[in-house]
Amino acid sequence: MISITEIEKKKHTDKKLDENSVYLEKIYNEKLRDMLKRCYQCARCSGVCQLSKVQSFTPSRIIQMVLEGFEQKVIESGILWDCLTCNACLQNCPEDINFADIVRIAKYKMNKLKNQNPDDYVAHKGVYTTLSEIMSEPSVKPNRSLDWVPKGCEISEKGNLMYYVGCLPFFNFEFENSDSIAESTLKIICQIEKEPIVVLKDEICCGHDLYWGQGKLNAFINLAKKNYKRLEETGVTTIVTACAECYRTLKIDYSILFDNFDLKFNVQHLIEYIYKNWKANKIKFKNPNEKVEPIQFTYHDPCRLSRFLPKTSNIIENVREIFNHLKTLGFEFKEMTHNKKDSLCCGVSNWMNCNERSKALRYKRLLEAKEVGTKMITSCPKCKTHLSCLQNDYEDISSIEIIDISEFLVDLIKIVDTNKNIESEN
Repeated sequence: MISITEIEKKKHTDKKLDENSVYLEKIYNEKLRDMLKRCYQCARCSGVCQLSKVQSFTPSRIIQMVLEGFEQKVIESGILWDCLTCNACLQNCPEDINFADIVRIAKYKMNKLKNQNPDDYVAHKGVYTTLSEIMSEPSVKPNRSLDWVPKGCEISEKGNLMYYVGCLPFFNFEFENSDSIAESTLKIICQIEKEPIVVLKDEICCGHDLYWGQGKLNAFINLAKKNYKRLEETGVTTIVTACAECYRTLKIDYSILFDNFDLKFNVQHLIEYIYKNWKANKIKFKNPNEKVEPIQFTYHDPCRLSRFLPKTSNIIENVREIFNHLKTLGFEFKEMTHNKKDSLCCGVSNWMNCNERSKALRYKRLLEAKEVGTKMITSCPKCKTHLSCLQNDYEDISSIEIIDISEFLVDLIKIVDTNKNIESEN
């Protein structure tokens, strides 16, 4: 009986893999060398590599080995598990070679080797990525608590606009007050929208961490297919998310998998959503603490919003336009030494490689923040989590308040009274 059960399990798994093959072809290249042919070994990638500042890691040397026919040796070495996939190299590559994409595919290959286990590199004992894998199973349907939904916010299972929460509710098991980002985001959206906001109890992970962190491409495809189907069922046309990783995944990676995804769904990061409503004169900003000392703050650009988006994206400029406007209201916004596309990585994207080397990168980042302000604003829940976590180890950086942009702006937004404007015009 046990043998029969195992055979049935294998048949079920093989069937799922066959169904995924058409999607796998879109995100997987069998030969890494084909993706590197344009490289002429200028070695800029090694010069700007953030990881190379804290350990021996040379992207140009790895690329050279692949080009010379030693791809298998690179795969077997496991060295690419260390890559931050921060994409600093792509920003400085004259041939636009996406090293992070190469690493993602290499991880898929490394996963197949019996002597390599990505779990050894995953932070927090793999709790969060395991949850993602569980959610990728067709039969699994989460029933998540919506206790965090602010009073007065009307939500629904169907509608035009959806707040895609992401995995934030699961972070609360280990990280205090994680719901604050979700709560602040929904408060902002509910102020602006007149119709109920779609928020789902059975929402699942977007799959970002499995895709970029562990190279588990089939699990990612399963999550994407489940999400696509569920999104269609809601009838939404606009999806807003406050997570940089969810935004990149829904906006770019899902559009690669599904030909019509970007035509059906308008995916916006909260920054874009606020900016568009501000420019449409639906909202304005205020300073609720005008009588106190000016608030000095800086902004940490997450990798997924600064180096993982098409060159046509204006998010990093949009957010600064908002911040520079806040300067007219009594705030003090100052840039860190490394900003925009040169921003330093928090070191632990996709829940990978939380170690002493990544801590060194975070420490340097927080020292930069301390030089220019008392608050650090970011727009990625993981950046906030990992930068805040380091403060417990070092007293000299513990005074910096690290908050998400949703938490920062929630009390600064005021709805424009259009009726009042019409009356004054008359």
